[in-house]
Amino acid sequence: MAIERVAYVAFEPFPNAKGSGTRIGQMLRALVGSGREVVLLTLPGRGAGELPPGVEHRALPVFRGNFLERALAFRHRVARELHALRPHAIHFRGIFEGQAAMAYAERHPGCTTIFEVNGLPSVELPYHYPAVGQSLLLLDRLRRCEQALLLEVDAAVTQSHTTLAYLRGRRLPAATPSFVIPNGAVVPPSRDPAPSGPPTVLYAGTLTPWQGVAELLMAARRCNRERELRFVLAGPIRRRWRGRLERVIRRLRVEDAVELTDALPREALAERVAAARICVAPLRRDRRNEAQGCSPIKLFEYLAAGRPTVVTDLPCTREIIGPERGVLLHAPRPKAIAEALLGLLDDPDRAEALGRAGRAWVEAHATWDRRRAALVDAYASLESAARG
Repeated sequence: MAIERVAYVAFEPFPNAKGSGTRIGQMLRALVGSGREVVLLTLPGRGAGELPPGVEHRALPVFRGNFLERALAFRHRVARELHALRPHAIHFRGIFEGQAAMAYAERHPGCTTIFEVNGLPSVELPYHYPAVGQSLLLLDRLRRCEQALLLEVDAAVTQSHTTLAYLRGRRLPAATPSFVIPNGAVVPPSRDPAPSGPPTVLYAGTLTPWQGVAELLMAARRCNRERELRFVLAGPIRRRWRGRLERVIRRLRVEDAVELTDALPREALAERVAAARICVAPLRRDRRNEAQGCSPIKLFEYLAAGRPTVVTDLPCTREIIGPERGVLLHAPRPKAIAEALLGLLDDPDRAEALGRAGRAWVEAHATWDRRRAALVDAYASLESAARG
């Protein structure tokens, strides 16, 4: 059966300033570009953003409440929309909308269900909402829901081989068609970093504890004992986490060396990356990052801009950055981060070589053009299998 009408469903705002917003936009472009009718179902977006031409976006507001209440309300709204849309395929990113998708597919044989797994709630939610991690009953219910979807879905898409291996361990059947489509980047014109002023070290991305931003701030103090550096931390952040980071900055007495900024528009962020001497991603070595895995868009964007990059050595990050393209830290402790940054500043030839290698790798293997083509191929494979 041809997949002509796709419902792409995500329990998150769109547009948004996070990496997920970029990825959703690119996946939508791929589907529309392959001649499919696409309807996007999400929460209402935040701020400016671009909807790919040809995509119909139905923003589904839900009433205020806690996370679970909003998720269940969104599931109900999605179920109603699917009944009206009559899609040939439902491409969903989370378990709550996934429940609505599977219920629809059960009533409409021939509808293909595709689970795009970037992270499972039983792993992710305890980081965002610590009380969830203390509720064994809720965690068990989440795992059961995840398990049911993994067992029943027609196909899975994920961003890293690390995540796919994790899903196989969670009983995603080996027979289920599964496609690894990492994130990517647009390769910008080549530019040298800002020539004047102290060198800038950039972290771009969500400012959450598991991203290692506190460790980076402690590394900033160590670095500035030896030479003057400017640290820019740019990305979306919750109010309570911002307060914590600001207190850490004051306690470390690095107010003059650190700029903490909210999420930037894509063009402004690209300017920041281009101006940076070094870019960093000191991910913590925890269950989320090491076992479940991820595919940080910031790493692709750092490399595409030709910036030498310091990153934690994890299975998922090694899929993106090997030692020939960046500096890998076994343990992202402040001392190790500082030594890596200062080492690159003291060896500009090595830093330049790493930047060139990273940019060349993205051009050859990791552009968004390639990622969109991979999704189109995945859908074609599913259509071919359905025809027998």
